[in-house]
Amino acid sequence: MPNLELQPSLCYNLNMSAFAPVGILILSMLISCILMLVPGIFANFFHYASGKYSRKKTDDLSLFFILGVETMVVLFFFLIATILWALPLTTINLNNPIIVWTLAGIFFATSLVTFFLYFRKNGSLFISRKTATMLINRPKTVKNRSDAFVFGLISGIPELPFTLPIYFVAILSINSISLSPFSCAGLIILYAFLTVCPLFITHTFFRTNHNLADFLKLRLKNQPFFRFFISLLYFLLAVLLIGSLNL
Repeated sequence: MPNLELQPSLCYNLNMSAFAPVGILILSMLISCILMLVPGIFANFFHYASGKYSRKKTDDLSLFFILGVETMVVLFFFLIATILWALPLTTINLNNPIIVWTLAGIFFATSLVTFFLYFRKNGSLFISRKTATMLINRPKTVKNRSDAFVFGLISGIPELPFTLPIYFVAILSINSISLSPFSCAGLIILYAFLTVCPLFITHTFFRTNHNLADFLKLRLKNQPFFRFFISLLYFLLAVLLIGSLNL
């Protein structure tokens, strides 16, 4: 009889412990999907390409830019995963309070940084003027698929302070779900695909008779919402990480 009385509590703990890594992974995906630097770079790239090349070549270059972005995400995922899986699983996981509290602190800090520093008053983002000038001028030199691919590959580097912790906690979450290596690889590729979905949306936006000025105007108009929403997601991620210790 005592065992029967403990059964509901045990089931609850199992369900909640399974929910935590899934919830963390979903929040990580949402943040990756709505960060705005790479879509802004892609919009500028598409603007220059469409003014210089035919529609067919512009779409071709855009596809390889997007492929470069997705490759960058997958490479960072597999790099982090390789490092983590080479370490003892007893030390680097979501059951380690030191790891969880460290990540929670990083996400709390990132939430504040995002709210106050990610966006500037004129609608531009946190990157320096020198970096912004380089990213604005780079599309003018893109002539072929390899150029577009490399540009996509490096476009997310300035945003790594915001994305690397996300990739790290996402890998820990995937590892906590206890999937097979093949399933883990598939989930990482799915994550990367969802990350580039905003680029396909941006491409569709331009192909529906909109231009770069419309894109910038729309982003400036929605800036308060994204400032609040991205900060909130980082905050919720930190809270969920701390809450997972008690599950």
